[in-house]
Order: sequence, then C-alpha cells, then structure tokens
Amino acid sequence: MNEQKFTGKADLYEKYRPSYPDGLIDYLYDNARCDRVADIGAGTGKFTRCLMKKPWKVTAVEPNADMRGKLAAIEGITVVNAPAENTGLADKSVGLVTAAQAFHWFDREKFAAECKRILADGGKLAVVWNGFVEEGLAARQTELCEKYSIELQIKKAAGDDSYKSESDEFLRNEYFKSVEVAEYSGERVFDRESFIGETLSRSYAPKHGEPHYEPFAEELNALFSEFESGGTAVVKTTTICYLGSF
Repeated sequence: MNEQKFTGKADLYEKYRPSYPDGLIDYLYDNARCDRVADIGAGTGKFTRCLMKKPWKVTAVEPNADMRGKLAAIEGITVVNAPAENTGLADKSVGLVTAAQAFHWFDREKFAAECKRILADGGKLAVVWNGFVEEGLAARQTELCEKYSIELQIKKAAGDDSYKSESDEFLRNEYFKSVEVAEYSGERVFDRESFIGETLSRSYAPKHGEPHYEPFAEELNALFSEFESGGTAVVKTTTICYLGSF
C-alpha cells in the first residue's frame, strides 16, 4: 500500500467525498452477523462513520497520518496506525473486515492472508466501491484526469485501466472462495465547489503548487459550466459491494 498517496488531501477527501447508502450498511449487518468490524484503509472515516450506525465495535486501520487525523474525531472507535497487510489485530478477532475505496492500494495476496488471520470462523470481507456512471459530465471528468495526471498517463500507456474497472472481474470470480455482489444506484448533485473539490481529492489529481494544478482546475471549472443548470449538475452514481469469504 502506498501510504503517502493522500498526504495533503485529507481535508479535500473529508469535505467532498460522498458517504455510502444506508441500504448497504443494513445489508452488511444482516449478512455478517457479528459484533466486531475492522475497517481497513479507513482514510478519513467516510465508511467508518456508516458502520457506527450499527451496534458494532469498530476498529479503523489507516497508515496515513493526515487521513488518520480525521479518524480521531469519530467517537467510539479504535484507531490503529498500520498497513492493510499487517494490521497488528489479534487472530480471529473480528467477524467482518471492510475495505471501502481502498482495495486497489493493497497487496492482494498479503491482504487476503491477513484477512484469513484476523477473521473469526465464518467471517467475511466486504470490498466496497463508490463510483460514477461513465457518461456525460463524469466521462468528461475522467478524460480531464487522464489529460493532467502523470500517474494515469503512465497507466494508460501500459494498458492498465484498473483505475476504471476497480478489479470487478477479479473480485467476482477469483479472489474469494464464495462471494455475493450487491449494487446500489443513485445520483449526486454537485455545485461548482463540490465538483472541483471531489476531483482534486483523488489520489492521482495534481496538488496545489504542482505544475499541472492551475490548468487542471481551470478546465474543471469550464467543464462544470458546460453541464450545470441553475448552479448544479447531476451525476448518476453506483455503489458496489463484494461480500466474500475465503
């Protein structure tokens, strides 16, 4: 896991990244049937806060200091400074492991081994993604990210589109012994500030002070103007959860 990817982006991430559907949390609570959860790669706690809506005892594991600083504001959780592949949690200590918007940062095989170690018998891993339907404004947003992000340019040249697919086929067919997939559709209403802020919160987006930052922000602003109506623009969203056992 690259532990410094979001250094300097915690405020943007916390302010502009979305939460997760209540229906997903109900689904996990009904299916996991446990009392202890470990949220791995918890970031600023976007998903951790959702987990706190249920009577779970929640541990949030996050190696990035900036992101972990936001976790400290969440009452009732235990915060651990550790990578996903070596959490330091006790053997068979949790019934559910969650990884929301974070799985692509992990070493897949080492993370699987760590899950097998810390999960109680019958325990499960939930890999969760929030995403946009790639059409209209969202599709053009991706094009701009590819234009200005050196990281995405390198990946695209190498034929690596994992930043788009988020390993769907792998999670459905290879990673787990058995898996269930739950999907939730919705929409997000952006104003100009939140659209630009959400884009800049992405790990690969240029940071303030970097060479591509100003032209990137200017084109994002122009793009929003192209699609907005009455100061807002609507983007279709999808949330997908792979709930599996090893």
